[in-house]
Amino acid sequence: MRLVYSYILILLFGITLSSCENKFVPPKTELNSEEIPEQESWNSSVAFSDSGKVKAILRAGHIMAFNKKGYTVIDSGARVDFYRDKLIVSTLTSRRGKILEPSKNIEIYDSVVVVNNEGSILKTQKLFWDNQTQKVSTEEYVKIKTPKEEVEGIGFISDQNLKNYTIFKVTGTFSE
Repeated sequence: MRLVYSYILILLFGITLSSCENKFVPPKTELNSEEIPEQESWNSSVAFSDSGKVKAILRAGHIMAFNKKGYTVIDSGARVDFYRDKLIVSTLTSRRGKILEPSKNIEIYDSVVVVNNEGSILKTQKLFWDNQTQKVSTEEYVKIKTPKEEVEGIGFISDQNLKNYTIFKVTGTFSE
């Protein structure tokens, strides 16, 4: 009988030892922490200012900040209103873009349209806004329609108001 108790005791001791495993280890995933944004927001607005004056306000459906990589991704639609003396002078819309840190320069792409307060319309697939110079540019195909002319070309630079622009490799129709 004593032998039976010894076997039962050894069996219980073995079961107890085998059940002592670390059950609190988190599951391993294949996610790379570099691909996960540090901040994320929906239906947001971001103001760009200089010396206390608002220069532009960005509105986007979805914003993801990748601080370690030095940029912020904009998707789900974007709109940028450019200001001078507290008045909107032009509006830029697009589907996607990127804000580069710390310069706050903006790359915007995919169905880009810029309209100024005088009725000029710019259309392209990619546009770059330089926060320091307040200029927009592209190396892509661009089309500008104003009350006086319709111009197309490859490559473009302008002030953000679309008043003083240069198009490279120009084609189009002009009127006096």
